[in-house]
Amino acid sequence: MNKEDLEYTVQRIEYLEKIFDEVQSVFKNNPNFDKNEDFNKKVTLLTQYLESGQWLRDFTLDEKGELPKNLKRGILSEDGLYNLLCDIDNAKRKNDNLLMKLFKKDETLFAVLWIIVYVIGFGTADGLSESIGVPKLITVIFGAVFSAFLFIFAKKNDLTEYFGLCRTKIPAKDFLFFIPLAVTSTASIWGGISFDISPVHALLGVIAMCFVGFIEEFIFRGMLFTGMSKNGIKSAIIVSSLTFGVGHIVNLFMGAPVFDTLLQLVYTSAAGFCYTAVFYCGKSIIPCIISHAVINSLSVFGAVPSPEVQITISAVQSVINLGYGFWLFKKHKI
Repeated sequence: MNKEDLEYTVQRIEYLEKIFDEVQSVFKNNPNFDKNEDFNKKVTLLTQYLESGQWLRDFTLDEKGELPKNLKRGILSEDGLYNLLCDIDNAKRKNDNLLMKLFKKDETLFAVLWIIVYVIGFGTADGLSESIGVPKLITVIFGAVFSAFLFIFAKKNDLTEYFGLCRTKIPAKDFLFFIPLAVTSTASIWGGISFDISPVHALLGVIAMCFVGFIEEFIFRGMLFTGMSKNGIKSAIIVSSLTFGVGHIVNLFMGAPVFDTLLQLVYTSAAGFCYTAVFYCGKSIIPCIISHAVINSLSVFGAVPSPEVQITISAVQSVINLGYGFWLFKKHKI
């Protein structure tokens, strides 16, 4: 191959390599990739390159050692381009199901609908559990089914990482090793511990509260915040935090005391802000799920303190959560 033809070949590979990287990035990070006109054009270009025979000629040149050694050549890997195009095609086929159509049409509305289903479903399950004389039994069953459904939906449609069901993307030391989160996770027993509950009821209560931790983080952070963040990070942070707190007002309709519920609205909004910060900065809801599940589970054994102590606990808890959240946002320049 003469020098002029080699230069042209290298330029073509560099150009297509850039497109290859861009397509990979969009496909990985945007579930609405197939609505992106520019993305589809680039996929078409890559498909034509692979099917025209030009890819094979470039691959052969590379095998012969005629291309520069410092040339970035991910697109020439034997299976890289083919596998990417197959994955995109398979993902488009998955997107044909009804739930994915609803999700892709409006992610925020999709999240809100699941929040409504969750609130009504858990409230009804709690009521049924009480009516049969075994508190949380139906709630556990509902929680297991609901959690499984959400996880399968995410897994089947390759959305686990998109919703934050993955490891954090930055070192734990950048989160102060999650120590503030661990401290507030024990807030349910700051006012004392009580074991005035049967082992069976305690077990059911803990299991139910673990499901609550998973579901609420999945739909409030993974779904609602992620969907809204595309239209503005700050507004998404505020709405995700406040809706999480205000959502606990439904406890009033299940017989919870007004004073306790109002306090709960305050410290759960602060907790929602903290969890949103952890998720946004680390791209993972796993720490949030663990913290949420722990504080909920410990509430099964928490004693009921005096109103003064409740106010103090709520204030300290809120200050730590807000402070930690603001610190994380500031550290990551939000």
